[in-house]
Amino acid sequence: METTPLSSEDEALIEQVMRTNERTFDPEFFDGAHIVTAGVQMADGSVYEGVSLPASVGRASMCGEPVAVGSAIADGYSHDDITTTVAVAYPMPSHDENEARVIPPCGSCRELLADYNEKMRVIVPSGGENRIVKAIDLLPTRTW
Repeated sequence: METTPLSSEDEALIEQVMRTNERTFDPEFFDGAHIVTAGVQMADGSVYEGVSLPASVGRASMCGEPVAVGSAIADGYSHDDITTTVAVAYPMPSHDENEARVIPPCGSCRELLADYNEKMRVIVPSGGENRIVKAIDLLPTRTW
């Protein structure tokens, strides 16, 4: 999979999402709620964020990426306006992590992101650093 380096704008997006992740994490709710925060950047530079929403029934839980995408769409943007996305996870001892970090989208979110814009730039960890991949490249055997 081809990756490209981050721009200063990508770094700023990561920092913004990390700040939101730190601010919104709730250790009292569901033994740690809103662990993941995602941000989507639009073609005009606007950023929309979403947090993961745990629920007592697993299927009712929601990842941060669809919350962020839905917020942008609800505000009048088109799916083609989404240019870049990143997800950040809060450091949880049960995950053996001590620092907030960029994480790749889960399988369902990969499908969603590719559906909304196959060319969307997705920030993922790769080889010890954060890099850019296209949303469709996260689904190399997608046939539909």
